[in-house]
Amino acid sequence: MPYDSKRAEHTQMVLGMADRQGVDLQEMILRAEVSEDQFEHAVDRCMGCTQSTACKCLLDSAGPQLNLPEYCRNGDLFDALRSK
Repeated sequence: MPYDSKRAEHTQMVLGMADRQGVDLQEMILRAEVSEDQFEHAVDRCMGCTQSTACKCLLDSAGPQLNLPEYCRNGDLFDALRSK
């Protein structure tokens, strides 16, 4: 898969997982509560995960909320943002 396609896929996965955790990352970026760098680092962490296929399946089959999988490399970030 070309790098740009992979990055776009993981960007959507980060946004989807954040949304399912009650975190509107896009809105937080617009309000400067999350920097572009923080978001790009979250996408980088997601790209480095070995469970991306499982995560994609989970996101595709889950409802509006889901428990964060233990393997999620962005769990700490989502927890911190949820408390804002």
